[in-house]
This record gives sequence, structure tokens and C-alpha cells, in this order.
Amino acid sequence: MFTYVALIKLTPEGREGLKEAPKYLEKIKLFVEQEKGELDTTFAMMGPWDFFAIVKYPTVEAAFRAHVRIATLDVIEVETFPVEEVELFIKALV
Repeated sequence: MFTYVALIKLTPEGREGLKEAPKYLEKIKLFVEQEKGELDTTFAMMGPWDFFAIVKYPTVEAAFRAHVRIATLDVIEVETFPVEEVELFIKALV
């Protein structure tokens, strides 16, 4: 599985319908699961971003497919980054 972090920000429309946020988070989870991915953990945040999620996908292609579907939601903006455990980074230094 490939691991990604997603920084999620509500759009003005998303802030107007803030009480609907759980529905949109469920849609995101569905899009991820339809690609055989796993929405591992989601956090609410204070600051410039509203949510932080850790997501896992079986392939990079699956991540792209899910991300395209998530991008159709007009109530959020998402920036997604691939991540790896620090041990792999340390091994790459040797």
C-alpha cells in the first residue's frame, strides 16, 4: 500500500454548509474505498487547513482515480502528498 497525507480546506461553499461536512467526509471515504484504498485517520485542524487525513492506496493509479473524484466535490480543496516512514528515508541515505 502507498501512503499519502491530504490537507483539506473547506471552500466558501463548504463553510456555508459546515453542518454537512460529515456527509462530504463520508463521500471521500467512499471514493477511497471504491479504489480499494483505506482512509486511515482523519483529524480536524485549526489554522489554514480544516482537516488532515492519512490515506492508503494499493497503487498510484488508484490514488489518482480517487483524487480525481474527490476533486469534483465543490466544497473542499485538497492537497495530497505521498509519504513514507522515516526508516526508508534513513536507509536511502546510506
